[in-house]
Amino acid sequence: MVVTILASLAIGYACGMFLTADVVCHIACGKSAFDTGVGNPGMANVGHELGVKWAGVVLAGDIGKTLLAWLVCRALFPADAAAAGVMAGLGATLGHNYPAWHHFSGGKGVTTTCSAIFLTNPALGLLACLAGLFEVLFCGYLCVGAIVISATWLVLSVLFGDAYQIVVAVALLVLMVIAHGGPTLGIRDGSTGKASISERFHSLLRGKRRDEAR
Repeated sequence: MVVTILASLAIGYACGMFLTADVVCHIACGKSAFDTGVGNPGMANVGHELGVKWAGVVLAGDIGKTLLAWLVCRALFPADAAAAGVMAGLGATLGHNYPAWHHFSGGKGVTTTCSAIFLTNPALGLLACLAGLFEVLFCGYLCVGAIVISATWLVLSVLFGDAYQIVVAVALLVLMVIAHGGPTLGIRDGSTGKASISERFHSLLRGKRRDEAR
């Protein structure tokens, strides 16, 4: 089991270090993702700077690398497939957030985390992701929504998961708080703005209410 855990973490980490956003930015604008927009090699930054199409490519790539790690590790360790899968997901997030080739400075791990929890348990993973989405739509903050996803997943893991899932859920929540804690604290002083998707959502709701009032 120790070999399974360490090898799965290592394989996941290696896959996670492939930063899709960096490749996309080099192709689309000839610059590194770290020199584009706010410098975060993730879907949100790419979408803001290069548009929805390229953001979709980043999303697909980050899901793909997590899925690859999950499949490889489960195939290598079929006797401990469940543990191998959850450790691979954690490794992919670690590799994405802390890539060795970029001085351990990478992205924020939202897509890899969502992919990892969905692969672990599609129904509960979807529930956790929806909880984060609802927070973003109604309250407006991507950073809080990201933390809500991991916090909800931890609660669900305690209720329905095994020991490995719970340990990984704790680790994923810690990683998410580290990545998004600063922007979350910035809500109080106004330095963290609301997500545009939330503003469009509330605008749509206001439009529907006006139509119903007529």
